[in-house]
Amino acid sequence: MDIDIKPLVKLMKKRDIKGAREWLEANRNRASSGDEFMRGYLLALQGMISALESGGELSTINKVLEKKYSNEQIAEIINEARGRTSQKFRPADERGFDTAWVDVLSELSVKDHES
Repeated sequence: MDIDIKPLVKLMKKRDIKGAREWLEANRNRASSGDEFMRGYLLALQGMISALESGGELSTINKVLEKKYSNEQIAEIINEARGRTSQKFRPADERGFDTAWVDVLSELSVKDHES
């Protein structure tokens, strides 16, 4: 995949909703090609941004950013999502959705280890 989510993850960590939405819009044209995988990927990112915007304390992304999950719990979420991405019987958009979660959570884990 040729999408660099590092800038988006930085914006999400800073809770810069406006910047995150702008990043998403700038990358949305990739889904217009009829690529179901990318459509699912961007849908997951949209959901994460919406959850940040609403501030829902039960949303996974907010819990991760607020460090309410241990590194082990985050690793388990990543492993579960990664497992779903490898199931070829799943529709491409669902695999894209789960891949977005793997990518974002993995990037957040890398950032946490660097901080």
